[in-house]
Amino acid sequence: MRGEVSGDLLLIGEVTDVHGTKVKVKVYSQANEASVFYHGELVRGVSVGGYLRLPCGYDDVIGVVEGDYQQESRAVASKGADKREAPGSYLERYVDVSVFGSFSSGKFNRGIEVLPLVRSKAYLLSPEQLAAVNSPVEATGAGFRVGELVGHNGVDVRLPFNALFASHIGIFGNTGSGKSNTLCRLFTDCLGQRAGCGSSKFVFIDFNGEYTAKTVLCQDKVVYGPSTRTGAGSKIPVPLDFFFDVDMWAMLAKATEKTQRPFLKRCIRKTGTILEMRDPGAYLCGMVRKLLEGYCGCGPAFDEQREDLVRLFSLVPGVDVSSLERALDSVEVYQKYNNALHKRDSGKLLYSPADVPEVFSDLCYGSLDYSSLASDKPALLEFIARYRFIEAVRSHTITREHIAPLIQRYSAELREASKLYEPCISGFKSDVSIISLLNVNLEQKKIVPLVVAKTLYQFQKGRGQNERGSSAHLVVDEAHNILSYSSQRESENWRDYRLETFEEIVKEGRKFGMYLTVCSQRPADISPTILSQMHNYFIHRLVNDEDLRAIGKAVSFIDGANASMIPVLPQGCCIVSGTATTYPVRVQVDALELEKQPMSFDRDLAKAWGVG
Repeated sequence: MRGEVSGDLLLIGEVTDVHGTKVKVKVYSQANEASVFYHGELVRGVSVGGYLRLPCGYDDVIGVVEGDYQQESRAVASKGADKREAPGSYLERYVDVSVFGSFSSGKFNRGIEVLPLVRSKAYLLSPEQLAAVNSPVEATGAGFRVGELVGHNGVDVRLPFNALFASHIGIFGNTGSGKSNTLCRLFTDCLGQRAGCGSSKFVFIDFNGEYTAKTVLCQDKVVYGPSTRTGAGSKIPVPLDFFFDVDMWAMLAKATEKTQRPFLKRCIRKTGTILEMRDPGAYLCGMVRKLLEGYCGCGPAFDEQREDLVRLFSLVPGVDVSSLERALDSVEVYQKYNNALHKRDSGKLLYSPADVPEVFSDLCYGSLDYSSLASDKPALLEFIARYRFIEAVRSHTITREHIAPLIQRYSAELREASKLYEPCISGFKSDVSIISLLNVNLEQKKIVPLVVAKTLYQFQKGRGQNERGSSAHLVVDEAHNILSYSSQRESENWRDYRLETFEEIVKEGRKFGMYLTVCSQRPADISPTILSQMHNYFIHRLVNDEDLRAIGKAVSFIDGANASMIPVLPQGCCIVSGTATTYPVRVQVDALELEKQPMSFDRDLAKAWGVG
């Protein structure tokens, strides 16, 4: 890789100034061609964004051109000038070069050990050298092509598997810039070239159902399409622990810290205790009998909580709610006899639930199967919460006005959860899972990714220490929907809780083999902590000033030349920067075949409308 190998055809100038990693190169007047014909191939001439090789001892220092300008010549004609120098020049061309790596022993290495010297020659890179710099594939050869180096026709950009996928990835760009193709391109190649996933899990959060088609990403995937509208969609598998996460449910139900949260915590723990019993169904039946027997001797509370009782027992499978309401209506308080209950029609005093007609007595002595209630985790959690609420109100240990709003919010969240999640032990059955949120309401679109992230992270933490080859990859498209720190439509506590969960993943996930990929058109809306913790960035066209500033703060190692190109990048072109590359490079990402593309494409309205 020494200068002598390339010959004078690639010689373009010499170093005039060296200030740290910033080098100034004088370009020979006869080296201003747009391209050089070298060994049968066209090599791009000196230009901003191009690369130069600066021999220094036994190493070749590599730099990128960041600036191009002219200066007036101080000497009209210098004796002994290089043979390529045009005599009598009034203006001389200079380029500013930022060095970032070197060729040593024929291998390209990122980082600088030596710096070029003044008067060192400057050369263009040969196609082989250019490919080596921009395709830092590991020695094992485990890499894949992502596209072509912009401005250098025929030069592939290949990225190493491990440096890319064993990292957090950020893909950003305005609508129509090609970010969806990049995301799909990367993981299509990853999933297609793997020899089985081994112990790896890939989970895609798909807000708009773009990745559900059979030919997209891979064919051996499982698509989950839950629906909050009907509850008939395929439910997302989650571990049982999710339903007993006090912190999460307290946050979802907006429980106050001193009053509502302790009550909710007791309810959730009580539910867990019941499920650990040998016969939970029999225990639940006994709880109901005790509750109703207590009402037969204390009338006033019965009238006050009639509606609470209906809501409680409507959760029991097999209960006819209309019959239950008729049974309750047939009972009233008879104050002459120590506030006991009696039948309205006959005045008969009631001493046990068996004395109350129809469903009321069947709740305790009938054939209702409480074991089916125990198997429905959301329904059981709501049942226990309502049961303890009734008990506590009757015993005056709580104030109804303090706890009743919590019960309503908690019940609503549990019923939404019953439409979306299915408790299981093993988690996601397939190595590749797509979670489509197309039929999920706006509120749950913020909650589902959090649930999936938490459960997947906990799963990977549990096995990551023992299975060193295992990994979990969470891919979130349209990530600004859930990672925004400026949302005004939700409580500050809930927003902070969600962001802290994802921030923990990007900070600590790598040591457990948990990796996050985010794709967004609004990087400015994403938490700066998350944005700055990405290891690899694929930056497509961004024109908004706030987005550009966010990228500038998060990705400090993008040079000025590439940063200035971000607003004018063509479709499909992006700047790749991070641990998978030696230096930020502009890449025209390969377009996927039509059938493999996500359902995110520009509509040709002129053609559809017959215009022109």
